[in-house]
Amino acid sequence: MIRICGKISKNYLALLRSRSRSLHFFTIVLASLLITACAGEKQSLVYDTFKLGITSQNTIIDEAPLNPNYSYLKVDANGLLALLVLGYIDQKHKQSNDVWYSAFKEVLEIKGGRLANSEGLEVNWTEVDIADAPPLSDALTQVPGALNKRQPRHRYTRTRTVMPGYQVNIRETVVMEALNETPSDAPKVFRDTSNNADIRWVQETVLVPTQSQNPSIKPLRAIYAIDTKTSKIVFGKQYLTPDYYVSWLTWPYSKASKPTPQDSTKK
Repeated sequence: MIRICGKISKNYLALLRSRSRSLHFFTIVLASLLITACAGEKQSLVYDTFKLGITSQNTIIDEAPLNPNYSYLKVDANGLLALLVLGYIDQKHKQSNDVWYSAFKEVLEIKGGRLANSEGLEVNWTEVDIADAPPLSDALTQVPGALNKRQPRHRYTRTRTVMPGYQVNIRETVVMEALNETPSDAPKVFRDTSNNADIRWVQETVLVPTQSQNPSIKPLRAIYAIDTKTSKIVFGKQYLTPDYYVSWLTWPYSKASKPTPQDSTKK
């Protein structure tokens, strides 16, 4: 659970907007939070933040006006879309954790590009420990698909709790590997290779021991897109269960193809 010590200095401001009475009804909530830090709390927090959450079709999120002073994520939770804003940066174990909010109390904590905690989803990972995980970029030193035994195989141990169901302290080994092509379940913005020449992909998979008797250990998969020019992880997708995933994309994605005048006339 993420704890924020402080006080809210302004009331929430709700704005209801209808784009089409017969087909769509969308809610945009703009919240202004001014948090006063308690003595002894981490000084790296970003205290003054806005929260913007949108529940709508993909095209409406794409058209939403953004404040250039804030950072956003476009999140897909098993087909349900939302826009999250960076609330603050929490420094844990000498690593930077980015904590993202929607206006409807969904929270994602991203550490080094990986999912570190979540709240408000249908399935949530809490108490996630990935303190000793190597950087995702380490996997790019591998040759994708190579079977050379001398090639380093990057792996780490992850501990987590799954809610609901309270599956506690699931301890698993995660294996990292570079991919030589864009995964089939990556967003459409990555399909145009001419606009994504600097993007490299890394996949993580939970290693299930042959003799494992623990039903909580499943071959869950995650994929990440790394911009090699900036060294930033611009996309991640993690399966929380075999049938439930959450993905996050840096938004707006700067390499997305610009719509042409012909595209804008097509309905």
